[in-house]
Amino acid sequence: MLHQLKNLTKKYLDEFGSIENVPSNDLELYELTQELILAETSIHLSISYQGILKLASSAELSRASQKAITYAKEIYRKNRLLLEKGFTPETNNVMEQLFSVIDNFVDQARSFKATFSTVNLFYNLFVSMNRRCFNTGDWKGFSPINRAKMKYG
Repeated sequence: MLHQLKNLTKKYLDEFGSIENVPSNDLELYELTQELILAETSIHLSISYQGILKLASSAELSRASQKAITYAKEIYRKNRLLLEKGFTPETNNVMEQLFSVIDNFVDQARSFKATFSTVNLFYNLFVSMNRRCFNTGDWKGFSPINRAKMKYG
């Protein structure tokens, strides 16, 4: 989403040089397009998109705003499909993609009824992937899975 905001701002900066120089109708369209990009649900996305279309049909807009409208239509198509599937809209930033996946997983984990079951799930996920043997202590030379099998059967 950051690159989408950057591309939108660049369209206005190329024509006006500064956001402060943007006329009020164009500035309103700029803000609506930002809301479209930052929408967290497909409903908010559609509301922002309808606002953009309404403003585009009722006001005389600059060339930068015409480019922004074309860009908003493209963003709307892409982001709507992703939001309907439950994903955060696409990005070219690897960290943003990673946190998007983590955020979706955390939302699913919150659906567990008890805190204990969530803790138990993450503990089991960790232990099932941890095959490294203990280096010290009573269980030296055994993996956590082997320890659990021997201790609890």
